[in-house]
Amino acid sequence: MQNIRIKICGITSVYDSRLVCSFPIHAIGLNFVKRSKRKINLKTAREILDKLPPLVEPILIFEDEKISEVMYICDTLAVSSVQLHGLEPVSYCSDLKRFNKRLKIIKAFPTKEASVSLLNAYRRVCSCFLLDSYDRKGLMGGTGKPSDWNIAQEIVSKSRLPIILAGGLNPYNINSAIKRVKPYAVDVNSGVESRIGKKDKSMMERLFEELNS
Repeated sequence: MQNIRIKICGITSVYDSRLVCSFPIHAIGLNFVKRSKRKINLKTAREILDKLPPLVEPILIFEDEKISEVMYICDTLAVSSVQLHGLEPVSYCSDLKRFNKRLKIIKAFPTKEASVSLLNAYRRVCSCFLLDSYDRKGLMGGTGKPSDWNIAQEIVSKSRLPIILAGGLNPYNINSAIKRVKPYAVDVNSGVESRIGKKDKSMMERLFEELNS
């Protein structure tokens, strides 16, 4: 396999978590974004985490959520990694770190609006960044639409912090994306689903066949 970390996002059940964790992945994403079709509740999240292999990192996903709610969910689930998909300013990230110095923050940006200078503004409070795509309704993540790889490539080449590439990645373009952008990690969601929120074994198999080719 190529030397890259793999995150599978939008896990909605214990079954799907077990499925994706049967492959050599590094992290899963659990969605707490209110408007997302892949949103889960605390009960489901607990069930997933109880069965999660020790070497797979859980990452909780939020969008412009109240800081008190983010910290409550993190504390309740004993998870210390969050991915922020909204318009959270640097001050928001700083406040999160003030409440939990060990918290790892991944800040997501739409690739078409991202720049090295924008990422640098968050450098002191974020562990890494995720470049994703928007659809015409303003939805970020899980849309199946690819990011602008040219912009992502430029940012990766100039940024000192790890960059996760997301947006429309699937078994048929994953190797091209990695070769072009050279990110620290890739985040795959709809590209391995049979329907929204349901991961597909054959698509996962195909993904790793490509990664191992």
